[in-house]
Amino acid sequence: MAKARTISFVGHSGSGKTQLAGALLAKAGVQGEIAFDQSQEERRRGYSIDLSIGACTWKGTRLNLLVTPGLGEFVEEIYKAVDASDLVVLVANAEKPVEVVTEQAWEIRARLGKPALVFVNMLDKPNVDPDKVLSELRDALGAKLWPLQLPVREGGSFLGLYDLLSGKPVAFQGKAEVPPELRSRAEETRGELLEEVATFDDALVEKVLADEPLSAEEIMAALRVGVAEGGIVPVLWGSAQTGQGLEELIEMALALAPEPDGDETTRLRVFSLTIDPYLGRLAYVKVLGGKVGEGNSLFNLRTGEKVQIRDLYNFVGTKLEKTGSAQLGDVVALGKVDGIELGDTLSASPEAEPEPAIPFPKPVFSRAIVPKSQADDEKMSMVLRDLVATKATLGFERDPVTKEAILSGMGDVQLDVLAERLRNRYGVEVEFRVPKIPYRETIKKQATAQYRHKKQTGGRGQFGEVHLRIEPLPRGAGFEFVDETKGGCIPGQFIPGVEKGVREAMQEGILAGYPVVDVKAVVFYGMYHPVDSSELSFKIAARECFKLAAQQAEPTLLEPIMNLSVTTPDAFTGDIISDLNSRRGRILGMDSQGGKTVIKAEVPLAELMSYALDLKSLTQGRATFQMEFARYDYVPAQIQEKVVAQAKAKDEG
Repeated sequence: MAKARTISFVGHSGSGKTQLAGALLAKAGVQGEIAFDQSQEERRRGYSIDLSIGACTWKGTRLNLLVTPGLGEFVEEIYKAVDASDLVVLVANAEKPVEVVTEQAWEIRARLGKPALVFVNMLDKPNVDPDKVLSELRDALGAKLWPLQLPVREGGSFLGLYDLLSGKPVAFQGKAEVPPELRSRAEETRGELLEEVATFDDALVEKVLADEPLSAEEIMAALRVGVAEGGIVPVLWGSAQTGQGLEELIEMALALAPEPDGDETTRLRVFSLTIDPYLGRLAYVKVLGGKVGEGNSLFNLRTGEKVQIRDLYNFVGTKLEKTGSAQLGDVVALGKVDGIELGDTLSASPEAEPEPAIPFPKPVFSRAIVPKSQADDEKMSMVLRDLVATKATLGFERDPVTKEAILSGMGDVQLDVLAERLRNRYGVEVEFRVPKIPYRETIKKQATAQYRHKKQTGGRGQFGEVHLRIEPLPRGAGFEFVDETKGGCIPGQFIPGVEKGVREAMQEGILAGYPVVDVKAVVFYGMYHPVDSSELSFKIAARECFKLAAQQAEPTLLEPIMNLSVTTPDAFTGDIISDLNSRRGRILGMDSQGGKTVIKAEVPLAELMSYALDLKSLTQGRATFQMEFARYDYVPAQIQEKVVAQAKAKDEG
């Protein structure tokens, strides 16, 4: 059997990727049910959520099909599929050829440097204008798109295709009649196509100039070079619904997909992880070198640890079957694997270089996740950590300041799907809330204070007197404690108690209960009692002393400031900048990148809690953004007043 080829189907939701892949498997002779969207959440919602995989054999070659979701919030799955692909098929809806994820998927393919072709689906729809479709795709994708076929339509019906490479009608369901005017147009288009293809082979250029005929083999060889270099993108047409054009698609995809090229050393790329309801945690891998079988030991090049290959499953249609071995080019699932993360490289050689990291986007939308019952709390955290570990665009943590459990993703739909999965698979009911902002507190000037803690309740009492000086430190410096006492005014064994008391007070906050940071505390004097003093006495005295000093040191709130990078079509640049200004943003600069603008800004986190939803609304989903923590900075006075008032009201309530 020839080496396997892996082809991914990407494109906007509703372009028919799932139906197309299923029709191709059926055409290749796969028996029984073909189900790409298998999860309960996908079946209920009626669209893809996770990367789906199927496989078949076509004329002696094993063919792996990777089908991606078409909603922008599940963009991670496109990265996974494209990374594992030999060839990317961008599927476009003939009625709406260019949509948000059409462009996003194309950019991801270009970023990962994969060869591609475009398949225009749904040509059986009545209101389709192939020339308009091609024009829109060329404008949007900025690539050299060349149709390899001309659609034959009559009275709103799709009859078939005229193949420009062979000069023959194909994919007709009835009588193959090509109108004379289309034939003459086809000859002209064929000549232009061959001139373009010939540019990838100097010998063919000479033949074209000399008006010598080109053989089918010569044309395909040059086309293969052009596609591999990204200099030409073939366009094919058809309908997954009627089956027209599918055989031509599969033949061309196999002809253009580069042959897997690896040495004899076993090498696997982990491109996706999932938790199967029956098989548990599975790692989807592509064999990039050698072969692999159950019982083999490989090295995880990220950790250096040995990985034992236990259960190995191949795809038969869309089902997994335990086969125990795989060879170069295969896409298989590994079961019972521990310590493996997304993007890992497994190799027989511990000295090998790992594959480059997949450049996944980071999560940009966060919500506090709260179990509906106390009983679900512990279970929720455990299950969430397992689920989140399978996705690069999901994050889960407990905020050390607000103590909330925070779930992060690409948007509200992705988080809702996860909540649904928690309920369906694990019986855990959760709800989402807007997270609290993890404010911090600090001081703006130096201050001193003293406090005596004295308690006498019969028997041994408590006594400790502390004199503190506190002063602000540079932003991000944290906390510094200094002992400047002299002459044993506070015995050395009690100084740790002083530091503990200060740290306790700093955790409790001064203004609104948030931790105090960037402060230097100096204990410079004190008094003790030979019987009644203890570490506890000095801890209490220092805690109260710090509070007194802090009140005089101009206490203030700090808020997290985020570095924001928004990539948008030029048309929305003005609206986005205006919106960022209204969010207390500071524009740092703008760059132009091929019809798009990248806006860099600093914006307070408090103004970005729903930015993923707002930006989608502002730009019809065509802009994307990433953000990361930059620093803490002072909160404006009027906002500080509100935050402090809310905290006091909560304490009183």
